[in-house]
Amino acid sequence: MKRGGKERGRRIDGLLREVIGERIARLNDPRLRNVTVVEVRASKDTAVADVFVQLHGTEKAQAGALEGLEAARPVLQGAINAELSLRNTPVLRFVHDESVDRAQRIEELLRDNPPVLPPEEPA
Repeated sequence: MKRGGKERGRRIDGLLREVIGERIARLNDPRLRNVTVVEVRASKDTAVADVFVQLHGTEKAQAGALEGLEAARPVLQGAINAELSLRNTPVLRFVHDESVDRAQRIEELLRDNPPVLPPEEPA
């Protein structure tokens, strides 16, 4: 059965991101202080949702944040169940979104090694 199209799917993804982000901010787990929910993508039947998170700090802190998210999964799924009227409460899968880190690295490389453009030829 369809989820009602792309528009409804995007709306559900946005609502999930909002609920998850707000609930993470309220949790009293120090491992989750440097976690930012970037995006959520739910499956069409909302049985599963991939939660893309940006993790800040050292590799050890990032690993701890992922462990904290896994530990908080039942609380987060409970919040979704309580706040949203979905047929299924999605099982959350946490994915470290490294796109911002990659973009910053590319910017650093370009800043340190500006591109060399060929000389312009006279017209």
